[in-house]
Amino acid sequence: MSRWFTVPFRRSASAVSNSRGFGSILFALLFLIPFFTFSFFIVEHTQLRLMHGMADDAVVMSALAALKGTYSYGADFAYEDISIDPSDAYSTFREYLSKNMKLDGSLNPLPGSIAVSPVEILDFRVYNPGSYPAFCPGGVYINAPSIHVVISFQVDRPVLRGLFGERVTMKVHRDVDIFCRF
Repeated sequence: MSRWFTVPFRRSASAVSNSRGFGSILFALLFLIPFFTFSFFIVEHTQLRLMHGMADDAVVMSALAALKGTYSYGADFAYEDISIDPSDAYSTFREYLSKNMKLDGSLNPLPGSIAVSPVEILDFRVYNPGSYPAFCPGGVYINAPSIHVVISFQVDRPVLRGLFGERVTMKVHRDVDIFCRF
């Protein structure tokens, strides 16, 4: 009687013993493993850039809401003599950032948010007439009434969790201005 359960093991053992089987195993080790690892890096990088883009869009929309909500259109607007109240701009920005990124009032993430940690507003500056032309701390040239914002938060790592940690810290730097010529 043949031992049918040992037949697959003898076949795999014979594959290693001849040169063709060894070449197949060597090909798998030298090509396929690095290929899949590189593919995972590409997928993770793409997903992290998508999350960064979503946060960047939320910051831009919140800063535009803060700019629009802190001044009124009138004769001063036509001559670019606009003054933005920093405290009003900050409160408006914070309100709209919490709505755009699905955060609560203290900037903690709600279900459905891309952030998994509280969002920190690291820098918030308002550039009014007389404070520009200037460069923001990030090196961007400011030549109109604008808002400079830097936020930081953490997101879950999408693919390579066990290898590089569970979370990634993201930092978004944006300068949003009112540039209008009539």
